[in-house]
Amino acid sequence: MDKIVNRKQQIKLFLFEFFSFLIVFTILGTIIFVFYQRNTYTSIDNTLSRRATMAANSTNMMGPPDFQTITVYYNSKGKIVNSQNLSNMSSSVSKVKVGKSQLNKIYNIKVGSVTMRGVYLKVNSQLMVNRSGKTLPTSQQPKYALVLKNITPEIQSIDRFKNLLLASFIVFGLIVFIISYIISRINMKPVLKAWQQQEEFVDSAAHEIRTPLTIIQNKLEGLMTKPNDTIKNQVGAIIMSLSEIRRLNGLTSDMLTLARANSNVITLEKAPVEFSSFINEILEPYTDLIASEDKNLVKSIHVDRPVLLDAKRVHQLIVILLDNAIKYTPKGATITVNSNIEARNLKIQICDTGIGISDKNKKSVFKRFYREEKSGNKQTGGNGLGLSIAEWIVRAHKGKIKVTDNPGGGTIFTVLLPVTK
Repeated sequence: MDKIVNRKQQIKLFLFEFFSFLIVFTILGTIIFVFYQRNTYTSIDNTLSRRATMAANSTNMMGPPDFQTITVYYNSKGKIVNSQNLSNMSSSVSKVKVGKSQLNKIYNIKVGSVTMRGVYLKVNSQLMVNRSGKTLPTSQQPKYALVLKNITPEIQSIDRFKNLLLASFIVFGLIVFIISYIISRINMKPVLKAWQQQEEFVDSAAHEIRTPLTIIQNKLEGLMTKPNDTIKNQVGAIIMSLSEIRRLNGLTSDMLTLARANSNVITLEKAPVEFSSFINEILEPYTDLIASEDKNLVKSIHVDRPVLLDAKRVHQLIVILLDNAIKYTPKGATITVNSNIEARNLKIQICDTGIGISDKNKKSVFKRFYREEKSGNKQTGGNGLGLSIAEWIVRAHKGKIKVTDNPGGGTIFTVLLPVTK
């Protein structure tokens, strides 16, 4: 079912990206085509306007047409009066219908197989002359002129450009299809990873919660079968139940911290901290505890100036790493806490000479509910959320945390937190 949901989500994402790219390319292609077409017609219309002005004010209509335009003159009855100057275009032009409704308008005209763009206008000059310089008779005096320009090459150029755009659109459509598919796959990876992590988190949380609840339920049901016993008689069951309740409280508190951290609800409250005295205060309660377990604590703190950090969260970070070292260090072993300023970073190292972590599992120690020891021993196993919280605290400080082998055996957790000058 989850695979089906994820597949549908990926298809939706793919279609969204594909059509988004497609719309962008369509709009861009349309803008380019309209711009090209408009520029082409603007250039044509500018030429027509200049020729139209010349034709309207000319006193000689007998000049040959130029390479770009031809001018057709009409008398007051609408008859062409310069057909002898139109050469082979005379028969085709004679079929063009013009009227006063088209005066001073630029429009396209189909002349045979040729597309022409023209403007129909009134002639201002009333005294036109022939080639010999004599004034033309009244019947041959032009009253209107039609200036035409052959735009077949331009139309063909526009058509070729449109076909090129369509071909490019098809090619880019295929490219967009492939890119959208790849991007949707890439974008779905973190979603699928988050989905898988959520499922693993829920499964692990349910398992972690189920165990203490089962123990508490069994103990309470056992008490119900012995209603006449005193508290003293059942003190073991009560202590066990309270222990599991405390474990549940710790588990839910850690889960809430991680959930709030991932949703960015928790913000750091940084302030200058005298780190040497700060870390010594944290380590002081552990000195007797470590000694009572026949273990050794060695401190090497060399930070001689205040550092900017969230004291509450860094305190939690150090406690997590220290508790982890204590749990996995046997009697007679040594736990070392080092701290100094290195390359504009506050460096904190907690080293132990315990059982160590295999190379295979070093990448997994910061995962939620991960435990190197799979037995679930409550003394060493914990709930597997501590190092996840530690990693979040370091990441929130824009720092780094890594785990390496201790050359003498055991593990070294190294934390680097950026500090300002």
